[in-house]
Amino acid sequence: MRFQGGYAGTLLKVDLTHGQVMRQPLDEVLARNYIGGRGFTSRLQYDLIPPSVDPLGPDNVVIIAPGPLTGTSAPSSGRFTVGGRSPLTGILGDANSGGFWGAVLKKAGYDLILVHGRSPRPVYLWINDDRVELRPATHLWGKDTRETERLLREELGRGVAVASIGQAGENLVRYASFMADVEHAAARTGLGAALGAKRLKAIAVRGTVGVPIHDPAAFDRLSKELDEMLRCDSRSGQELPKYGTTALLDHHTAIGGVNVRNFQEGIYDDKEMVDGDAINARYLVRATGCYRCPCKCDRSTRIDEGEFAGTHVDGPEYSTLVAFGPSLGNNNLASILKANEMCNLYGLDTIETGNLIAFAMELRQRGILTQEETNGLDLTWGNYHAMLDMIENIAFRKGFGDLMAEGIVHASDEIGRGSERYAVHIKGMTSPPLDPRSVQVYNFRYAVASRGADHLRISAPGAYGLDSLPMQEAASKLMHWEKIVTIPDMMGLCKFPYSYYAETVERTLKKTLEIVPALYSAATGWAVDGDELLRAAERVIHTERAHNARLGLTAADDSMPPRFTEDPVHKGPSEGKRYTILEPMKKVWYQVHGWNEAGIPRREKLEEFGLKDIADDLERNGIDIRG
Repeated sequence: MRFQGGYAGTLLKVDLTHGQVMRQPLDEVLARNYIGGRGFTSRLQYDLIPPSVDPLGPDNVVIIAPGPLTGTSAPSSGRFTVGGRSPLTGILGDANSGGFWGAVLKKAGYDLILVHGRSPRPVYLWINDDRVELRPATHLWGKDTRETERLLREELGRGVAVASIGQAGENLVRYASFMADVEHAAARTGLGAALGAKRLKAIAVRGTVGVPIHDPAAFDRLSKELDEMLRCDSRSGQELPKYGTTALLDHHTAIGGVNVRNFQEGIYDDKEMVDGDAINARYLVRATGCYRCPCKCDRSTRIDEGEFAGTHVDGPEYSTLVAFGPSLGNNNLASILKANEMCNLYGLDTIETGNLIAFAMELRQRGILTQEETNGLDLTWGNYHAMLDMIENIAFRKGFGDLMAEGIVHASDEIGRGSERYAVHIKGMTSPPLDPRSVQVYNFRYAVASRGADHLRISAPGAYGLDSLPMQEAASKLMHWEKIVTIPDMMGLCKFPYSYYAETVERTLKKTLEIVPALYSAATGWAVDGDELLRAAERVIHTERAHNARLGLTAADDSMPPRFTEDPVHKGPSEGKRYTILEPMKKVWYQVHGWNEAGIPRREKLEEFGLKDIADDLERNGIDIRG
């Protein structure tokens, strides 16, 4: 038996064009080299999706991968990754989600789902342990994610977990999400649109097989140790259950790094009207958590009175709070919760949606867009009714929303008249909420992330202090954290409790580089240590970089928008700051990674990580991988 535990040893290949589902063995070499989760989606994107593929075409492959620890008794082990060519950016795409669906998929006995082709009509995939079939979904098409889940549970019975696209995915909004359990979004890069183009509405799963464990006693002991560590830590055990990620609004206010009015200002004057304390006082029902998570960072909220009475949502988390609050100059907290609910039901990336609306509001501020051009919507700062109308218009591609649904690059190109100057994006994906002008070395991560402007490829406790170090040393430390954060993504673990939320750096390192390797070894029977996991993580990083290089990306694409490099921050502790370290930081970043001056992995670096086949393929595609 090749796999002794951790892995089910089986993948599902779904051929939508011909309506077929095939069970195939998982490749042991893939598992050993790339572990799972994001490791699988990154390598398989390179192998299965040629450069010429249209992200919304039938030849794009959507890859769904839990990790070897997903669905086990390890704390916070409900994560899975969705990968494929991004409809938003046209480059490497992936998104990570929690909840319970990923764990149920793993317990049904599957390490991977590969979705090929395009169905002639809407379908859903029904996985009932070893019984798998495609079923008609015409009755689900046009329904939101909550209604889709309700109907499938009525149809299929108890114990069913559902992940689906909403109307935004059906309408090919280029930043549509894939929603697990209604409330948990695999959001970034728009893979909900790729599923919509394939006419795959949902995947419903009942999993009763469980996840095999090679050494159950050792695994149970390590899981309990980790659980206790997470509960006793003031950040993972106290801050997360009390505030979720909304406490970041306080942290980012202290350094003047909040996205206010499309990154024009660094602090929000009405912060106390929308912060974590305000949510807890007015709308919090209870703190909730994903599968096996003691940290409970979800905020189950409900509005019982006023114009948004009846709204209930697991949120907002920090990025959503800023996207529909300070980013739009909006201090109406109830409307932020409503916006969050609408995005979850329609299946929209909240960061991208909020940033597109902020972009439009700044164009209105500067006289570039008129109210007539936005179909009568008064897109002035703080107008939350217009915000909510825009969310619906984007999801259903109505009026001006049809243009916004195409993403910020297409929208700014189409509008013209200098609007490009206010489009805050990198590689076609808009920026996360922390302003990089406030903390420069740490937020260099936006420029070089493989998905576009991205805060989740590197998360590092204590990283704000990197600005004080010599640049070479700072780059080396940042790369180390880049690898550490990749480990939970491969394992099917949540990066919040494992790599960011900890009282000390030492505690994070113990969790990720000591206990997680021991858990993986106990689960699989394959003895690995922290250094081997760091090496696997670096292999993923080089693979992703090579993937984008094959698509034509070079150092010129590792950029920062003019909003950050040319405009100073207005207001707050970072007032007057511009982003000034891009080019020198790129130089040392490429050096510490072993990439050439174009930001492309050198042949010797690729071969060092067993990637000679990728090196050869890059050269066949005319990519210079010399030093």
